[in-house]
Amino acid sequence: MAQVAPLEYPSTVEAASRRSRWAFVAAGHLFVALGVVGAFLPVMPTTVFLILAASCYARGSARFHQKLRGHPTFGPVVRDWEEHRAMSRRAKTIAVSMIVVSFGFALFFIPLTWIRVLHVAIGVALVAFILRIRTR
Repeated sequence: MAQVAPLEYPSTVEAASRRSRWAFVAAGHLFVALGVVGAFLPVMPTTVFLILAASCYARGSARFHQKLRGHPTFGPVVRDWEEHRAMSRRAKTIAVSMIVVSFGFALFFIPLTWIRVLHVAIGVALVAFILRIRTR
């Protein structure tokens, strides 16, 4: 596995107590699991969960944080966010496409008009948020 240089900003400072470090590591594991599930299910985001996992690992375990950053599939997404607060064009395209497809498909199964309007509004807000993130 490729070695990745450690980050040098304050969010990588581990939590003070052993109990809080364990809690951060457990939360990191949960978010990685949700991110992996999200890689296969179009209605769940992958990137958001991986960024949350990286944040938890940065406070709970430098070893797990570096493993996530060095992962061949998930590492580049996490590093882009941590180092540049940006997403690659490919990640943005996939995210927006999946939102449009999954939210559009779900509209066929929503019977009430007001719920459809709310559903579309949430989808538009998600797309707008993703498009506002800097492209790398």
